[in-house]
Amino acid sequence: MCGIAGILDFQKPPLLADLKPMVDIQSHRGPDAEGFLVESPLAMGMRRLSIIDLAGGDQPIFSEDKSLSVVMNGEIFNYVELMDWLVQHGHKFSTKSDTEVLVHLCEEHGPALLPKLNGMFAFALWNRKSQSLLLARDRMGVKPLYYARMGSRWLFASELKSLLTQGGLDAELDLNAIADYLRLGYIPREGTPYLRVRKLLPGHYLFIRENQFDMRAWWDLAAAPPRSGDRAERLLEEEFDDAVKLRMRGDVPVASFLSGGLDSSLVTITAQKESSVPIRTFNLGFEHTEFDEKPYAAAVARLIGSNHAEMSASPRDALEHLPLLLWHMDEPMGDSSIIPNYLISRMAAKHVKVCLSGLGGDELFGGYARYLDPGPGRIRQVFQHAPGSARRLAPLVDRYHYHWAEELRIASSPSMAWRSYLHRIQIFDARSLENLGFPAAGHTEEIVESLWNRFPGTDSISRRQFIDQQTYLPDQILALTDRMSMANSLEVRVPFMDYRLVRFAQRVPGGLKQNARDFKILLKRSLGRRCPPEILDRPKWGFDTPLSRWVQEPGLFDLIRTLPEGTAVKQELFRPDAIRALVQDAPTAGRYARRVWNLFVLDIWLQVHRRLAPPRETLSELLGAYA
Repeated sequence: MCGIAGILDFQKPPLLADLKPMVDIQSHRGPDAEGFLVESPLAMGMRRLSIIDLAGGDQPIFSEDKSLSVVMNGEIFNYVELMDWLVQHGHKFSTKSDTEVLVHLCEEHGPALLPKLNGMFAFALWNRKSQSLLLARDRMGVKPLYYARMGSRWLFASELKSLLTQGGLDAELDLNAIADYLRLGYIPREGTPYLRVRKLLPGHYLFIRENQFDMRAWWDLAAAPPRSGDRAERLLEEEFDDAVKLRMRGDVPVASFLSGGLDSSLVTITAQKESSVPIRTFNLGFEHTEFDEKPYAAAVARLIGSNHAEMSASPRDALEHLPLLLWHMDEPMGDSSIIPNYLISRMAAKHVKVCLSGLGGDELFGGYARYLDPGPGRIRQVFQHAPGSARRLAPLVDRYHYHWAEELRIASSPSMAWRSYLHRIQIFDARSLENLGFPAAGHTEEIVESLWNRFPGTDSISRRQFIDQQTYLPDQILALTDRMSMANSLEVRVPFMDYRLVRFAQRVPGGLKQNARDFKILLKRSLGRRCPPEILDRPKWGFDTPLSRWVQEPGLFDLIRTLPEGTAVKQELFRPDAIRALVQDAPTAGRYARRVWNLFVLDIWLQVHRRLAPPRETLSELLGAYA
């Protein structure tokens, strides 16, 4: 696990002095070692967190003739099998590192090496002979990769702040991307907060030569194989067990985050089966008992005999840590679970370098109510035969129940069905942003509509999951987990993101994933017997915070109520009176908690996002001028 960075410039070759700030600012991602390669026209480097081949795995790593070199962030979990195959085909390894398989596979296959990898990775591979650079990102976007172009100069890095160390980079805000953040709580797809910086999409590569570049998908989530229900339960068990087994590989102990939910419990229980010694497990709860999952996690820990530790979070943690967390995020992130993610990573990092996570189970196997057809969908089916009546009724219903009104609008225009899902997932819509005075509407509609139409089938549950798998999952859930764990020099591995499990889940009909009575049906049938009964019978909670209560806490609300005088208003992004209406008192802030939190996070991010050193102020100190 590392942080990587580099500069490619065929006209003005970069120097080590240009590269080093890009690497140094990511030192939290790799406190164990650093490495650099500077040879015209390339400079690239990395910071290393040593997990595999502790003594010999420093990067860059070279091919036998030194013509290929690579720096990688992440892990190739099937490196043992790949290494065996390469040795049989005459390749000689100088290390035992998973990273070295990349240069040897490139010698055999060129860019076609990518489909052979099972891992979470972002890497840069330089070919000295052809003077070409290959940048690539894993299938599901577990590991990040940012890039920018400044004239003849290409920049790339694991973290956006690394690019900001380059003085010539235009850091003009992308207001449409900020609008998307306000609407969704994160910036989707290739967007970033800056017009000149992009994210390499999951499952994509960027190939650069002196006078040309080529960006394309090397793995397409839409290219799902035909559905099959044959041996589904047995196949799921086999694929899941192997995914966990592969992610137990390493030369350091592997621990597990144990929330007490089904997904993390299954990962943890299966990991303990693969370990000859009790593994460490970590849980974080909340002071308000309805969000506290510690008893469920403790039941699993007792069952498997793990070395279990737990802690609690409170609003005080937001006050203390939020500026630092948003600096580490690089982008505004409205998911308040960045706070518990940071805290549990900090706790775990005191004991281990690697933790497993149950992330992705919801998005693959049906864990969210928003994937179901809504109750009013039955009404929609009736009015699809009388679209004129639906159009007339929608404005009347709108005043009292917007969800039903939206369903009636869709009934009058079935081609707009994607809007129903957009309505469920967005926090602000275009009209409400306009009412706030925000000067852009974003690209949210076109992103959701495009993905809706790209889905290869008619299964409504799987179609909504397909949208989440290409937006919410990589750009919110996986992104915040990567940043909050690496802020603490901790690697998090995600078995549910094994591409074989992803493909398997795509073959499963939506009715085997969830229905109005139950969630994750097939997952429970296949693997549920491993868990204590209370895990299967409990109500679902995400790894979230009691946000509505938090924003009303006196210490936090005293800062939130300063938003009408805050940075965003001073930059004329919002009308102060429109913001004031949302934070006029604590109950109002609690009623609009997600909107208020999104606005609050943006205001803090605007104050810390261009800093080249982590902020040391608490939230109260940062916003004290307005309080």
